[in-house]
Amino acid sequence: MNKIENIKKSCEISCDILKDCFLNFNFKNEIEVAKYLRKKAKEKNLKLAFPPLVVSGNNFLEIHHNSNNTKLKGFVIVDFGVKYKDYCSDVARMLYKGEPSREEFKLFELVRNVHEKALKNLKIGKDYCDLDLQARVDFGNYKKYFEHSLGHGVGKKIHQEPWINFKSKNVIKENDIITIEPGIYSENFGIRIEDTILIRKNKIEVLSKLGRELVIV
Repeated sequence: MNKIENIKKSCEISCDILKDCFLNFNFKNEIEVAKYLRKKAKEKNLKLAFPPLVVSGNNFLEIHHNSNNTKLKGFVIVDFGVKYKDYCSDVARMLYKGEPSREEFKLFELVRNVHEKALKNLKIGKDYCDLDLQARVDFGNYKKYFEHSLGHGVGKKIHQEPWINFKSKNVIKENDIITIEPGIYSENFGIRIEDTILIRKNKIEVLSKLGRELVIV
């Protein structure tokens, strides 16, 4: 298997574990979800690409929050990935513990729309910095809540070139494997949707094949 096939397999396994997690979601706090994801990876004799990131409550301003005993309520970010033959995957999906308000659902849809627009803007030869800047424009009045880069390269390292931020010097090339992960964060909400993407000659291929809908639990 080559790099692309290994990352595809890594994404497939990560998505299967996440799907299983969401279907059996009876967790009370962040750490319980993280432990479940760790256990499922261990059962498959796989290493984690990074510590599972589970964020809820008032922890959303900590972009790389360490999951703890915070009770799950409202939005829940679950960001997860395993390594397959040393190659990483990176997927983030959104859950909601309870019943989202109309305004909260609008915020979720905003992030999903920015994500989908970014995918459409992935064209060989374009500058990655422009992709990041366009996402900030697409967030409109919420761009100040988007506090990290739009994405990054994925390979044997979970964060590597090409970089997808407004300072990036990288250009979109065939066979790049990257993430697209727009998100907005405040003391009251946090929303991130992330996929691992392969740049093909005339199209993109989403390797993390998991529905992007808001999962209400």
